[in-house]
Amino acid sequence: MRVRIFLMVFLSSIIILCVCLVYWRYSARIERQLLFSPVPTLLVSNSAYQSVDLKQEVADIPSVLIYFNSTCPICQSEAELIRKQFASDSLTHFLWVSSEKVEDVRLFSESFGLETLDTHTFYSDTLFTLASAFRLTGVPATMVYDSNGKLVKFFNGAVSTSDLKIAVQKAHDSTR
Repeated sequence: MRVRIFLMVFLSSIIILCVCLVYWRYSARIERQLLFSPVPTLLVSNSAYQSVDLKQEVADIPSVLIYFNSTCPICQSEAELIRKQFASDSLTHFLWVSSEKVEDVRLFSESFGLETLDTHTFYSDTLFTLASAFRLTGVPATMVYDSNGKLVKFFNGAVSTSDLKIAVQKAHDSTR
């Protein structure tokens, strides 16, 4: 009898734990979607030291918003891979945002040959408005938006080019 009661309590505890884990995971995903979509009005500086609203930059074209740091090895690796894989993509806008000074951001874009690509734009956000608005605690963070400014996919940390290609394709497909 005691063994049955123990098993019932044990199984009930396991079921309750599983339900809680599924709920927390689902609610975190919903919270993240609400947090990142749509892009809020965020003022950052472009390479000409002009103030730009990221919300307007993401509008009307599928966009990839990348929060990076020039000294981050993962960010450097991703920049190189993105340049190789997306250099010929003229239908997607890549917005690179860093909390570093404009000069450091410019050096980063030049060192990876991204400044020559018309679809890649670099921004400085020394006031951490992007990190604060999106509650980002590290780099890189990559957000893919469709042409309506709706979040398609969020990547926290390193992202493979194949996963990024799939998300970009999904952004293009959702606008048709």
